[in-house]
Amino acid sequence: MYKIIPFREVEDDLMVLPDKIVNEVLDYFEKYKVDPYKYSKPLYNQSNINLKGYRKTYVANATYRIVIQIEDEIAKIVEVVAVGSRKDKQIYIKASTRINK
Repeated sequence: MYKIIPFREVEDDLMVLPDKIVNEVLDYFEKYKVDPYKYSKPLYNQSNINLKGYRKTYVANATYRIVIQIEDEIAKIVEVVAVGSRKDKQIYIKASTRINK
């Protein structure tokens, strides 16, 4: 089992999403506990935004994304970095900003 640890800003991300989307995101959080690799894909550079080593999950017919990092070496942890719209790569910019704080 993996432990889910969201960045503190993820709560704010969820508050602006429609309830239906929030429910789908929370369902993925539960799925991540069992096998986060099954429900995510690797992320690569996104227009000069370096997210190599992070992963994404498509939500709401690929309109939204969840950005995560999986830690297997020390402990089984899924760190949720950001949740939001993929429009204009907003989610990737948000994730990169949080990672590089």
